[in-house]
Amino acid sequence: MALILSRADVQRSLDMTEAINAMRLAFGALYTDHAQAPQRLAVDLPEKSLALLMPSLLQTNQQHMFGLKVVTIVPQNLSRNMPRIFASILLLDATTGQTIAIMEGTWLTAMRTGAVSGLATELLARKDADILALFGAGAQAPTQVLAIHTVRPLREVRVVNRNDTHYHDLVQSLQLLLGPACPPIRRALSSKDALTGASLVACATVSTTPLFSWNEIAPGTHINAIGAFTPEMCEVDPLTLAHARIVVDQREAALTEAGDLIQPLAAGLIGGPATWQELGELVIGKHPGRQTAEEVTFFKSVGIAVQDVAVASYVYQKARSLGIGIEVNL
Repeated sequence: MALILSRADVQRSLDMTEAINAMRLAFGALYTDHAQAPQRLAVDLPEKSLALLMPSLLQTNQQHMFGLKVVTIVPQNLSRNMPRIFASILLLDATTGQTIAIMEGTWLTAMRTGAVSGLATELLARKDADILALFGAGAQAPTQVLAIHTVRPLREVRVVNRNDTHYHDLVQSLQLLLGPACPPIRRALSSKDALTGASLVACATVSTTPLFSWNEIAPGTHINAIGAFTPEMCEVDPLTLAHARIVVDQREAALTEAGDLIQPLAAGLIGGPATWQELGELVIGKHPGRQTAEEVTFFKSVGIAVQDVAVASYVYQKARSLGIGIEVNL
């Protein structure tokens, strides 16, 4: 029997602490060759739309899981009053090959994308970091704040974005997600206004030009960049990267998709991938987390399919224990 899980079911079955723990498992497994995450496959759809297929295998002492996430990006849906992006996840028992769950993937993706930033922040940010400069107020922004606040309780969030509606939606979402624990949120007048006194930065945009300059970054700052996901996009300027310790989710993926790193690397402005570290190396203790109070650290994530499988596996088990979802005989 397979379990069908709606967005509401997924939300009931997952909190951010659990998602961060799933990321710890996923990246530890990936670095120790207990996971496979091939590069995503893209298929062109009608009306200049796109389908992305992301398979992955995750093997732990307790279970072997295979997952496939399918994401569709349909710009024309905006005129149809429909979401631009849909996502679904198919989860299989890798030992038997049996499909065990099909679940809505949009919220799960937002949670795992936030969670990997939470894990990186836990490992790399100063213990006393409590002011966040957030660039972007789109779909990924709420879970970025939620994850960072989970590991470093925030005193203030400063938002830099262009769209008034998105900003107000972000504030409302964070108030719903965090309740009384929601820190003060204000809209910054500029990147300098946002970054003055901030020791945490989150970038969640599709910008093709840097969002701030190196001289605006304080010593000891930790930067998460999860927005730019093509070679043409870039959120962080090369000088900042040249001064920072660089950690990536996976070198291979970063070299294919992370414009933040591809562009300055091609120009000879930063060290090559051998000088970067993978998040999994920090998880298993091969490299330390933050080393000094003054160190500037930069984490770049383009997203790895094993993240989806790790979180989907947790959601499936939690949903089973809660008795939620719809069982079907495929």
